[in-house]
Amino acid sequence: MIIIRRILTVSIIGLIIIGFFVFEPFCSEPPSPTVTVGKTKISTTQGSYCWNGPISAKCVDMVYTSPLDMAKKHTPTSVSPGEEIKIDFRKDPIDESLIVEQWIDEENVNAIQMKDNSIVAPKEKGVYVYYITADWKQGDGNYAFSVVVE
Repeated sequence: MIIIRRILTVSIIGLIIIGFFVFEPFCSEPPSPTVTVGKTKISTTQGSYCWNGPISAKCVDMVYTSPLDMAKKHTPTSVSPGEEIKIDFRKDPIDESLIVEQWIDEENVNAIQMKDNSIVAPKEKGVYVYYITADWKQGDGNYAFSVVVE
């Protein structure tokens, strides 16, 4: 009886672990980025997206008016001038589809070059919003986060 319980327990745990790896392709939304500065994780806000999964397809429209509005959902993370900010996705976007913009206000938007999945914080003090867009073969997504250079 004890052996049967152990086998059953191990089987259930095994099925749960396998389920995480097998069913990840069945996700119904794009992967969110992991954004870090040093060992500190920076909170991101997901914007509108469209995603085509093998079981269902959907487009979700968020109520944000701009990346500046999206970034208000989280407190800006403190960074040092010129500090490296890493942006990683668990599933890589299509080559050359990942775009990062820096928003200071509605009139001041700059394209930011990424190098090795990283961007560099500005040298000037202030609050900066970053807007990320990316495409995958299943769809697209966009995200925002903010930092304060001190």
